Amino acid sequence: MAWIKRNLFFVIGSVIAVLLIGVGVYYLIAEMAAESKVSADIEQQYAELTRLNQLNPHPGNDQIDNIKNAKLQEAALKAYLAKLTPLFQKIPGIPDTSGTTNKVSNSEFAAQLRNTVSDLKHVAMVQSVILPTDYYFSFESQRKIMIFDPTSLDKLALQLGEVKVLSEILFAAKINSLDSIRRESVSTNDNNPSDYLSEKTTSTALADLAPYELTFRCFSSELAFVLSHLASSPNGFIVKSINVEPSSGFTGTDDPNNPNNANPAGAPAAPMFEGPIRRPVPPGSPEAGYAPRPYSPQPQATAGATAKGPQVFITEKPFRVTLMVEVVKLKPAAK
Repeated sequence: MAWIKRNLFFVIGSVIAVLLIGVGVYYLIAEMAAESKVSADIEQQYAELTRLNQLNPHPGNDQIDNIKNAKLQEAALKAYLAKLTPLFQKIPGIPDTSGTTNKVSNSEFAAQLRNTVSDLKHVAMVQSVILPTDYYFSFESQRKIMIFDPTSLDKLALQLGEVKVLSEILFAAKINSLDSIRRESVSTNDNNPSDYLSEKTTSTALADLAPYELTFRCFSSELAFVLSHLASSPNGFIVKSINVEPSSGFTGTDDPNNPNNANPAGAPAAPMFEGPIRRPVPPGSPEAGYAPRPYSPQPQATAGATAKGPQVFITEKPFRVTLMVEVVKLKPAAK
């Protein structure tokens, strides 16, 4: 103790020096760790730079800035999509709840389903389009029930709106007959297999594509009308496939008791028409000038006989068409 008293300042200085050495060692270790982290980051960035330099296309150099060009192309694509969006308007559901927080209720859908089917049948009758007996436009399963699958009501409302738009295009073309409309099954109540497709909605980054199958009978001019109106519709439709096959008659579902049948039981056979195929229209209608002109077919020349008068080289017959159509439903733009 006497030595410490005699060398007090030396002891205090030694203690302070030891503490400073400890603090210096601590900071040295901390800086070494930080240096190691910085070195690892530099190696990672160098590896990323090496990877970018090996990409095809190259990110660019002093003469060509591919990153800037990519951003410009992205902006151009967004502008192009904004320009196309009005051409793919969404088909409102029936009932339409877009823009509201209300969900479709059982009573609303049941009432709208009956009204929509009734309206479509009336339009078909006005346009002389033959329908299957008591047809319900692929909603046969929902016809007699009042309590629907609650998870599917919104989807059923959208499908009802889409079926209505597709049916109106067919009726506007004045097809001879509608055999069926088939759609995707979306409800646990869907128990009528003939109304449904095995295909499901396809989802992409930009839109959902809902499948429909339309089967009808018509002539070539009416088919051209259907295709042109699907292409020019403000709603987005994609014709995925078309199958045309001969038809033995106007429809395979003719029923003498069908009120839409243009040739009920006991009525004389419909006369054949010359010129463009047109249906009779009410007097005073703007289309009254297109009324068909009935004629009697010319007798065919037999073997060994000399044909007299004009000969028919091409006689168009109705055919059965099956169209696979996808309804394009754009997704909301990403913010």
